[in-house]
Amino acid sequence: MHEIIGRQNEIAKIRTYIDETRSVHIYGREGVGKTAILEHIYDNWNELHKPLIPIFCRSSRTLREILLQISLFLLNHFKHLQSTDKFREIKGIRYPSDIKKLSIRTLKNLVFSYISLGNFCIILDHLEYVTPKINSFLSVLYEKTLIITASRQSWEITDYKFKGKLSYCLYLVPKLRVMNLPRMDAYLLMEYLYESLHMGIPDRSQFFKEIFNITNGNPKIIIEIFDKACRPKYLKNQICDLKLIQIDREIEKVSIDDILLSHVLERNK
Repeated sequence: MHEIIGRQNEIAKIRTYIDETRSVHIYGREGVGKTAILEHIYDNWNELHKPLIPIFCRSSRTLREILLQISLFLLNHFKHLQSTDKFREIKGIRYPSDIKKLSIRTLKNLVFSYISLGNFCIILDHLEYVTPKINSFLSVLYEKTLIITASRQSWEITDYKFKGKLSYCLYLVPKLRVMNLPRMDAYLLMEYLYESLHMGIPDRSQFFKEIFNITNGNPKIIIEIFDKACRPKYLKNQICDLKLIQIDREIEKVSIDDILLSHVLERNK
């Protein structure tokens, strides 16, 4: 889609934060479209009035993952970097393989040294687990550059489900909540998907109504349902079996949760 349906207000607000050089934290439940909004802003960065260079970290699960993405971007931007190890020896960095060999301490110093040499905006998507080490890194980074973060966690002090200490820097950053699409925008999204997939369901209004009742306007779930709805397994004689789609979605969700749990248990061994 050329424009994200129903997200013009959120996009405009984030662009205002960027133009005013103000960091912002975007939050909302899974599937509301936080990543899609950030991708849209990134893809249309030239529309911004502020001469900033975006660094998009599409996954921010660990501090090392964040540091590697930023460092690799800086290497591509500056073509040559220099790092100082714990023995104060200066080493030149020319290749991505050199970056990947560095310790977290060296990567942090590298990022802090070079991020101040340009007008950057760092985008950290999927920042779900803010450990003390990540918080310490962000606290310094906020003083050096503009940062946009996104996660399911609100980091609002009034949210009693928060995790972490009140000293965490994300509590002090302005917030923007992204919610499910209202009915009108959800129907626009469904109309777009219906036409794009060339679906032949006769009573589309009833079809849309049932999907909205299932999804409550969650864009990710709407897209997942439409992706399945055009398959022969679920679409027979121009009738879509939404109940079967829901059953299969729940089975898939349980399978994914089991895989994630096994990965967590494996890491903690």
